[in-house]
Amino acid sequence: MFEESKKDSNYPRELFERLKNSVSLKKEEECFGYCIKPNMWWLIDRPNPKLHELNKIICQTCPYLKKAAAKKRSKCFKQVFNALKKAAQSKALTRFECIQGLHGFIYPILYNAKLYGYIGACYVKKDISPQLLNIFSAFTDTVVKEVQKELELSKLYETVRPRAIALSTVHTVYRLISSTLDLNELLPRIARLSLQIIRANRCSIKLVDAKRKTLLPKATVDLREKKVRLKRVRIGRWAPGKAVKYGRPIRGENYLATPLIDEDVIGVITLYDKVDYKPFTPFDQEIMSTLAEQAVIAIKNAQLYKEQERLTIGAIKSLSTILDTRTPWPYVPRASFLKIALAVGQEMRMDSNELKSLEYASLLHDAGQIVVPDEVLSKPTKLTGKEYEMVKEHPMRGVEILKHIRALKSVMPIIMHHHEKYDGSGYPKGLKKEQIPLGARIMAVIGAFEAMIGKRPYRIQKTIDEALEEIKKNSGTQFDPNVVDIFLKVMERKDIRTMLERELHQPHAAAGRIVLKI
Repeated sequence: MFEESKKDSNYPRELFERLKNSVSLKKEEECFGYCIKPNMWWLIDRPNPKLHELNKIICQTCPYLKKAAAKKRSKCFKQVFNALKKAAQSKALTRFECIQGLHGFIYPILYNAKLYGYIGACYVKKDISPQLLNIFSAFTDTVVKEVQKELELSKLYETVRPRAIALSTVHTVYRLISSTLDLNELLPRIARLSLQIIRANRCSIKLVDAKRKTLLPKATVDLREKKVRLKRVRIGRWAPGKAVKYGRPIRGENYLATPLIDEDVIGVITLYDKVDYKPFTPFDQEIMSTLAEQAVIAIKNAQLYKEQERLTIGAIKSLSTILDTRTPWPYVPRASFLKIALAVGQEMRMDSNELKSLEYASLLHDAGQIVVPDEVLSKPTKLTGKEYEMVKEHPMRGVEILKHIRALKSVMPIIMHHHEKYDGSGYPKGLKKEQIPLGARIMAVIGAFEAMIGKRPYRIQKTIDEALEEIKKNSGTQFDPNVVDIFLKVMERKDIRTMLERELHQPHAAAGRIVLKI
């Protein structure tokens, strides 16, 4: 550890700052001052001071030289300077005679045979015994060693602390990785964590847009009163752009830009203005580099999840389109019912994953009808017992078709049970009340409403208000009363009602080509 300290160019300055403030050194000066009655103690914080530097140090501390004639001052400086050179060569205490016949001494400050500077006293009123000077030398060596150990421990702490913080950061970011796969949630969390660890005022996370060769702002947390507007940055410009271009941290007094590196640089975390107004340090840089390594894992996981989600929704849209083309009755505005279903789910405080499952189920809940013959689906008269049994099998058939898509695992219970009834008289399992998954209870209401206002060969089409009355009438028997109450509340919203009425009046051919934005 001391070898590292010696390489530090600031080490001698820090050593002498600590010596000046050392309680032990002050006590030593008091004890020996009582014996030798010095007029002045002085420290020289360099091993080879120039004559003019030595003059400046002694003049500042010696009250007599300020008043002395130039000739006397010159003589005194030369005597001290010569004594200092002898002390440096001998590496031992060296005595000299001061002006007016008084005495002084210089003691070199050493550690492991390395010379760092000198401590001295002058204007001693009487000669000093060699034994007392030996005690002074031993005492000073002990004080210097004590101060150096303190300094080494301080530097060790400064070295270990960022690594300890870095280890803690790894653990914290790991928890972030497992807490969310939503990039819009993840990036602000990483930004807040960066501010908390480094104690800065602002953090901005930008991701690379490779096509445009720019950095796009994705998350900013700003604790300052005067906020800064988010803006794009060209790669190679400013600290964030340079960090991305060169693939290394860019640090200034009031900013620290750390690249996010996977196989290529995918973005940058930039911190601005520490809360204590101190400059960013190499230790801050080390901590942020560790954080960035973990953040990249989290970001890549979120991006892969997003890509998987896009592929999943693409497959769902394809299946939904196939189902729509096979439906023998006129188009029903599926986009409106999707929005209604999600609005009900939100009102019932479903989390983001549950809402996503409800969204997928809204598109695929009748996927099993693909195995039901057209003549059964389009039959205008009452179904026979055998035909009804075929229809009742469509939830299970839907699960069989979709079960191989791993991303739809949480959707299966909704598809399986969306024809269950609250009183237990539904199919396929005869579940009742809370035995039925919440998503399936919501879909039961939405699906029934959809069927009533759409044209069916076996039922007279109802108006929206007639369908709502029918839903109310069956609350507590066919439908969960809590779901019904919230569904009716959602249907009171002007935007929902307007969108539904508009889509119901669209021509079948045009409506069938609506692209769902999910």
